[in-house]
Amino acid sequence: MNAPQPTSRGLKPRVPKPRVIIIGGGVTGLTAAYRLLYPNGSAEPAPDAPDVVLLESTDRLGGKILSTPFLGRSVDEGADAFLLRVPWASNLCAELGISTECISPAASGASVVQARATGLAASPLPDGLVAGVPTRLGPLWRSPLLGRSAVLRAAMDYVLPRTRVHAGSAASVGDIVSARLGTAVAARVVDPLLGSISAGDVNRIDAATSAPMLGTALERSRSLMRGLRAVSSAPTGAPIFASFAGGMGRLVDALRDRISRCDLRLGVDVEGVRPAELDEFESGRPLAVETATQTLDADAVIVAVPAHAASPILAAAPAAADALGRIDYASVAVVTFGVRTEAVDDAIPEAGFVVARSTGLLTTACSFGSSKWPQWSDGDHVVLRVSVGRDDDDRHTKMSDTELRDAVLAELSRLPTLRALGDRPGAIADWRVSRWDRSLPQYRPGHGDLIDRVDSALAHDLPGVVVAGAACRGLGIPACIRGGDAAASTTAERLRSTQPGASR
Repeated sequence: MNAPQPTSRGLKPRVPKPRVIIIGGGVTGLTAAYRLLYPNGSAEPAPDAPDVVLLESTDRLGGKILSTPFLGRSVDEGADAFLLRVPWASNLCAELGISTECISPAASGASVVQARATGLAASPLPDGLVAGVPTRLGPLWRSPLLGRSAVLRAAMDYVLPRTRVHAGSAASVGDIVSARLGTAVAARVVDPLLGSISAGDVNRIDAATSAPMLGTALERSRSLMRGLRAVSSAPTGAPIFASFAGGMGRLVDALRDRISRCDLRLGVDVEGVRPAELDEFESGRPLAVETATQTLDADAVIVAVPAHAASPILAAAPAAADALGRIDYASVAVVTFGVRTEAVDDAIPEAGFVVARSTGLLTTACSFGSSKWPQWSDGDHVVLRVSVGRDDDDRHTKMSDTELRDAVLAELSRLPTLRALGDRPGAIADWRVSRWDRSLPQYRPGHGDLIDRVDSALAHDLPGVVVAGAACRGLGIPACIRGGDAAASTTAERLRSTQPGASR
């Protein structure tokens, strides 16, 4: 191979900066871009940061984070808060300088709606839940959600032989909770709560990736309840969630502002990522990213889109594409109502309710938005955000917006607190439907092993390409931020090891 020729001034040609292409402008992709530019969280981009190109197929950034006007206030259409029990989102907010803008819900607590002989009834979730799982017998004994025999079965957790859940276990959340606390606790307490968050069934949700705290608790103690108390780091009464006065869109805006030097391209559909052909690019970069209109060269690629979108993009790595294509998704929708205050008979002291699967309702949860976030209220209206859709229930996808609105209103009107919604004409001042089709990945038992196979296949077939996002190793905003951080770290390490002059 010939040595680079000197220029007319006797200098070697300039080696281009490494280029990283990020596919997907949700919070994972935005975080990855930020971390590549600001690897140490500094106020200024690192001088040796790569060139970053971010490609987003839609006309906006943020993915499932979207705050838009409703009744004159900024109200979230997707995620409305982030979890504080894990540090990744709160740490990022601190780096971005927006921690002082964070607010906590004004209302807490939730009920479970169950079907009884007299109709639907809402009963408060028992106190002392950690990761959605009970940790004390007293609150269970006092809860109307469970009968005496179910509580006595839960008490056996203290004396049953130790249950071991190793990292590669294919146990579901339901498997672990049922084995330790009984099937009634799993079905009547844990499934309505965790199932509403993931739109899944706890008996089909992988424990190791969805609720790793369960395995950690069982390593600490023979009893799941004692173990969860031991590993829970949140002080009693501490806020569980946080958001911003203008909605979660504030986080997206802060990330976008910080990565302004990044080459952001909206409305760009990526068709594939492949190894570059010999001498295809003057830059000598090893990867080619095919869009609908051009081919871009890259030293590394981060794919931060849903698994069903990533699979065809990664066809050049067949094993990875196949594994990603096996990940199921649930479609959900959020129906937001602006209700005139006089149509709500009683004060609403809690954040909302979740719905037991056994009711057969379309509704899976309802957030009393203006109780939870007072800035959403104009004083004349109560804001309700109703979630519909489960892993095994896509009835809402076959309804028009108006049909879905009417069906949800009919269900809400069966609850004592909201009964007036069906009795008083004009109770609803405004409403909207926000549809999130194929939006929530379902972590089947063994999900962690599947993602390991994806990573291994990409390392073999497409070196320099990594996947990240909600489909991989954790749902929710903090987990996606952690995934973006990890993808950026992996990518930066590869760039260091493959650049000219790097030690081999």
